Amino acid sequence: MTDAQLGGFDRYSDRVRRQLRTFPLKFRELSEGGELRRVLDATGTKTLRGPIVGQQPEVFTEQYLIEPVLHALGYTDPASPEYDGTGGHFVRRPTTFRTVEKKRPDYLLKRVDPSLVCILEAKAANREQKSERAATTDIREYIEVNTFCKYLRELDHEYLIAIGTDGLRWTLWRSRLQDDSEGRVCRVDLSPEIKAIAKRLDVIEGESDRTPDEIRGALTRFVDHFAVDRLPSKIKE
Repeated sequence: MTDAQLGGFDRYSDRVRRQLRTFPLKFRELSEGGELRRVLDATGTKTLRGPIVGQQPEVFTEQYLIEPVLHALGYTDPASPEYDGTGGHFVRRPTTFRTVEKKRPDYLLKRVDPSLVCILEAKAANREQKSERAATTDIREYIEVNTFCKYLRELDHEYLIAIGTDGLRWTLWRSRLQDDSEGRVCRVDLSPEIKAIAKRLDVIEGESDRTPDEIRGALTRFVDHFAVDRLPSKIKE
């Protein structure tokens, strides 16, 4: 059994599965299971409504979906008691690149790999479906900005990694700084897993068609590309 496995299954997959519970459980706390069902409807393009959840949709999505998933992937919140000053972590609204890039990314993922700079752009839940991949469009602006890439290249970084997500859908982009080549590495949709979990928690109606083991299995590709100690090898393939 490897360090990444626990009890016969991948520990990252299980951690993500557990953290994905945070999102539907918050809707249950708010007695708004109908709003979650509306957002997860496979045939619709409905975005999260601020008045329903009591705060800006983007902030709600970051707090109850994106950040819990980042934590499960090995990126710790520096404000968390679990953070010991080492290892992968995320920084909200970083000012690191303010001298060369006027628009700040939503997150900087730090201590992933010395050769990588990894940023993340977040949107409200289901914006990637409704708004022509809104987060993905925003994140591509970074990897296509020559001044920004030149700045990173001068610091001897090899890759700019850009993640666009609305919490449900995650897209990973790579820019190889030495030759200015860029492209999409993968795109993963977590909405079927969130829907299955929400049904198991009785937040939305219906019988879940997936067991916990099946949900963990479905998360394999996601964690293999986005987990803190697996992302570098995928980028360098």
